[in-house]
Amino acid sequence: MAGDRTTNIRSCSAGASTCRPDRSHDVARRELIDRWRTGNLRTEVLRRLADGSSLLDLELSVVDGLLDLRGLPAGGLESQAATIAGVDFRYATLAHAHLEDVRFSGCRFDGADLARAVFTDGSITEGTMLRATLTETLLARTTWQSVNLTGAKMKYFSAERTHFAECTFPALPKAEFAGCTIEDSLFTGALTETRFLGRAHDSAVLRRVTFSSADVTYPEFDGVDFEEVTFPPGDTLIVVPRNFRAVADRAAELSSSRGDQVGKDLRQFLSRESRRPGLRETAGWATARHVLTDDYEGGEELADFATTTLREAQEHRSAT
Repeated sequence: MAGDRTTNIRSCSAGASTCRPDRSHDVARRELIDRWRTGNLRTEVLRRLADGSSLLDLELSVVDGLLDLRGLPAGGLESQAATIAGVDFRYATLAHAHLEDVRFSGCRFDGADLARAVFTDGSITEGTMLRATLTETLLARTTWQSVNLTGAKMKYFSAERTHFAECTFPALPKAEFAGCTIEDSLFTGALTETRFLGRAHDSAVLRRVTFSSADVTYPEFDGVDFEEVTFPPGDTLIVVPRNFRAVADRAAELSSSRGDQVGKDLRQFLSRESRRPGLRETAGWATARHVLTDDYEGGEELADFATTTLREAQEHRSAT
């Protein structure tokens, strides 16, 4: 691998009959990108980002205290063991980049294209990715701390064995977090087929995490430990915060007095969810209420029965 070197810098008119949309933002963005099309500066910047060399002697401008790489076309960049601090990557293209053990600190990626980029073994700290594109972006064994992803596009975003702390997440359609630890973070957007998976992983924890949106469609919380997790109010989700397998077993016992279809459906559902291999004894579980109401005849009654029976089973375990 390349040596670990550091790139660092801290230091419509009234009365008009028609109103045209303001395109100044788009023009400014195009200008930021077009400035890299001439000369050799882009080639030299890409070389230094790849091997971790300093950018300071290139006489790049400074914007808001950050080294100005706004609009940089860097798709497919491959970088290893670099430390990059205090750089402005707004509107840059880093799609399909492969970033191995790269540590970003105090960088801005607002509006940047990171689609299908791969981050392994590195970190991002004190960064912003407002309205960035992270479609099909992959993280493995990384650390993201104090990263604001508000407004980012994150469909099919995937993270494995990654540590997130003090992060803000937007809507996460079809995103997946496998074996991840997520702490002191806020999920503000819809969870559409979003998966938090812990089976077959040594650890998967949601700790002091808040989910503020009740817009949930087939989310999956499977084999994850919940510690001080706040879910949206109401009955949108059915949650067992810990020891799901034992709670499910107790709920099945409590439901045995019902021999009708609702009782049978609940026992089959709980058995299927709790008996799949790889579930740690401490792990919690959650599902959307509509999973039961949509997939079963008499689903409303089944969802109500599941909620009350699982709650009673949890209370019984707490009392013993």
